[in-house]
Amino acid sequence: MYIDGDTHYWPLRFIDKVSHPGKGHIEVTPDTGDYLRYGKAVPGKVATYYRDGKKVHSFKEGRWSLPVRAEFMKKDGFDIQVLIPDNRPLIYECDAELGRQLARAYNDTVAEDIAGDDRFIGVAWIYLPDVKEAVRELRRAVKDLGLKAVKLNGGWGDGDLDNEVLWPLYEEIAELNIPILLHPAARVFELQHSHPWLVGSERFQGFQHFPTALGFSLTYMVSASRLIFSGVLDRFPTLKFAFFEGGIGWVPWLMHTLNAHTPNEAGVSVAVQQFFEGKQAIKKLPGEYFNQFYIAAVSWESYLAETIKGWSNHNIIIGSDFDHGDAVATWPRTVEVVKAMKNVSEADKERVLGGNAMRLFGMDGNGAAKH
Repeated sequence: MYIDGDTHYWPLRFIDKVSHPGKGHIEVTPDTGDYLRYGKAVPGKVATYYRDGKKVHSFKEGRWSLPVRAEFMKKDGFDIQVLIPDNRPLIYECDAELGRQLARAYNDTVAEDIAGDDRFIGVAWIYLPDVKEAVRELRRAVKDLGLKAVKLNGGWGDGDLDNEVLWPLYEEIAELNIPILLHPAARVFELQHSHPWLVGSERFQGFQHFPTALGFSLTYMVSASRLIFSGVLDRFPTLKFAFFEGGIGWVPWLMHTLNAHTPNEAGVSVAVQQFFEGKQAIKKLPGEYFNQFYIAAVSWESYLAETIKGWSNHNIIIGSDFDHGDAVATWPRTVEVVKAMKNVSEADKERVLGGNAMRLFGMDGNGAAKH
């Protein structure tokens, strides 16, 4: 069973369930198709979402059409798609009541759309700034609606994922036994030094591709490190975090460098010693906490074999980024590229293409079925 861990979903009709006056509106127009990089134009429709009279986002029919998704999923060689809530229209920087209504409407609609269809894994979106409501909505989305995971855009404001304000949410997630899927949105972490997402940010100014080329992996390195050294993963040892669109080449380096910045018999620098003074020690070497992290590879990462050598007990998964058109999007040629890698064992290919994702989502069996 091959699982596409990173696809984006935004069902148009969920906006109709929102009563807030700031919900905006959607206009659908014909589209001749411009996905020529995939070898063939894909005609259909394009939806443009407006809020406060301004264009927020435009996206193609594959973003909301399950039949279109199924067509490309089959072409790519996947059995299952994980439906990650779309980014830009669902952000934390909106009116609180609007955010709460968007979450409830989105979760209701996804559950309705995929009811009885085991080709798709539904993922909840919650309005993180209201943690109490987020806990209630997530419990409803999982218990009543049957959604299988929760997506976080990242932390909120200037707080990263180790912020204690999130601990009640983590307690609920641990109780529900679902994974946390991390996929930064356009404006999360604007205040932090390593998370400037807006194209106009001083750090990325003039380099419009840097947010996706560098921003995701830099964000993940910081967030993963904070989760480890803050003790969050000791406090919540069953939590599983999945990271998308940041690649996997950075993982062995981060594991080793974090280990090297941990007090041991050989001693460490004064700066590192000062950090650990008065702090409760973590229970394991930093690299050992990566058993709680699932990292999505991009199929063009030809160094996958070398990464696996540096993370032998790996949790590497795969994602096509359907139906985006950026450099990380690999559909509909994701599976075949991984299958053709001569220096990756067949067992590891099966783990990357499906086996690890099955463990992430608590599905029966530990290995992906042979195709």
